Amino acid sequence: MRIFNRYVIREHVAPFFFAFSVIMFVFILKLMLDIMDMVISKDVNIIILAKLLWYNLAWMIALVVPMSVLVATVMAFGRMGASGEVTAMKASGLSMFRIAFPIIGISILITMFMIWFNNVVLPQSNYKATSLNAAIFLKKPMLSLKNKERQFISDIQNITIRVDSIDYQTEEMNGITLFKREKGTKQTAIRAEKGRFISSPNTSFLTLALKNGEIHQIDDKISDRYIRTQFKDFKYTIEFDSRLDTSHRASQSDRTKTSDVMRAEIDTLKAINARNLKRIESLSGEENVNKARILNFQRDIDSNNKNISKKLIEIHKKNSIPFGAIIFVLVGAPLGILVRRSGVSIGIGMSIGFFMLYYLFLIGGESAGDRMLVDPWLAMWAPNLILGPLGILLFIYATRR
Repeated sequence: MRIFNRYVIREHVAPFFFAFSVIMFVFILKLMLDIMDMVISKDVNIIILAKLLWYNLAWMIALVVPMSVLVATVMAFGRMGASGEVTAMKASGLSMFRIAFPIIGISILITMFMIWFNNVVLPQSNYKATSLNAAIFLKKPMLSLKNKERQFISDIQNITIRVDSIDYQTEEMNGITLFKREKGTKQTAIRAEKGRFISSPNTSFLTLALKNGEIHQIDDKISDRYIRTQFKDFKYTIEFDSRLDTSHRASQSDRTKTSDVMRAEIDTLKAINARNLKRIESLSGEENVNKARILNFQRDIDSNNKNISKKLIEIHKKNSIPFGAIIFVLVGAPLGILVRRSGVSIGIGMSIGFFMLYYLFLIGGESAGDRMLVDPWLAMWAPNLILGPLGILLFIYATRR
């Protein structure tokens, strides 16, 4: 049986690395086109761009490895089915499960490795890539905003910006919406009619000069006090590392954090919600009920619950996508045998189509989870829960044929 196991595994090695190489090449080619634009328009050092490519390889690997498992399984079992090897194996008394057992075992090992990869390597790589992107953005922000009008851009530290239109000759922006949040303060919204970025070549500061607008914010000391300030001229200064160092970015998104860090943050948010609920109960019991404060505490609870949901989605995503490798073996093995064609294009085409279906379920689940329409665990595990039984049914069907 050891010879048999080695043979089945060996049949999958070449298709796996072939699929991995081809799909990675497609992802890298797309990224290289963006990088070449940076070389031409932003005068960014080649070494910096090589780092950017290196940091982006992690999220590519996280997607490509499960997909390569699917392609390899379809191609390998398709070839063995077309040559009559699977029929001979069944005739000798081997069940379909026994034939696929070595690959199921390998897929479990791949799943365990990718769970570790997604929780340790991927967050750090995402953090460095995001930091480097932010530094490149700040180097020449107007070029980074090109063709991104009416889109929210979050590449700047602690800032999300949106512009209605840009005059590229004068570098003036129209209809600017800016959200900024400093550590320990509530989010501030700024709306201005016009503005422009002003940078100094020999300094590490970028100034956003705004004209004719309003500043909207909640008082940090008095939570139910809303402040609206009008201005004719307002300047917001951003400090950044002109050397394009990845360590300059202070804030981190959920995609740049490990599961342990996010779980600790979830515990903190739950503790804050518990305190807010006690405050609401206390205020509700008073004779003169302060409805404004109660409403403010309730808003904080709702906001925290939304953040908790997003963090749980990210945690479950790090585990559910690697688990897809096992699902893809359960689907790919019988699918390859039933098709009985050894063509490379057939194997890749079917695999890509099935993976796209899986990915659509994943995106739909994440969107529903972010809106708190379904529980986070269900949102991220739904593709596996839906397509897993389909794979088992295909497995049973292939066994009985």
